[in-house]
Amino acid sequence: GAEACGALKNIIALGAGFVDGLNLGGNTKAALLRIGLLEMTKFCTIFFGGVEKSTFMESCGVADLITTCYGGRNRKCADEFAKRRGGELTYLDSESCTKLWSEIESEMLNGQKLQGTLAAQEVYSLLKARNLLHQFPLMSAIYEISFNGKPANTITDGIRTHIESATMPRSKL
Repeated sequence: GAEACGALKNIIALGAGFVDGLNLGGNTKAALLRIGLLEMTKFCTIFFGGVEKSTFMESCGVADLITTCYGGRNRKCADEFAKRRGGELTYLDSESCTKLWSEIESEMLNGQKLQGTLAAQEVYSLLKARNLLHQFPLMSAIYEISFNGKPANTITDGIRTHIESATMPRSKL
């Protein structure tokens, strides 16, 4: 569980960077962190049997998520990605997205690679192969912005979709 949290929090940090780069505010970022932690928990529960839910409340879970989403390099680079995309409502092609990430990594990280972008690609492929993308709207939105060229402001769709699906009325017993 701890190792998976370490990878997944980097994906959520990309989303936090998009929120920051678009100046969407603290409430939006708080919602993203909450939903990110829920999706991290769900992912680990589905793919790693025996993970204790308490793991997510420890330093390797929520504490590391908060730290990474407020100061980590994945957040900083995603902030820059969103700023360069601006308020564009246009889509970029996949090649342009990859090129933009490479430019940002080169300029800001001296050629190092971001863990969040790599993890987002792996997680998205796994979720798609298992037909589970609909259960992870935030991680899916982060990937779609990062690699399928969706406008950065669609990050709020990943938050809203998760909230709406979580608050749908339940049938009475």
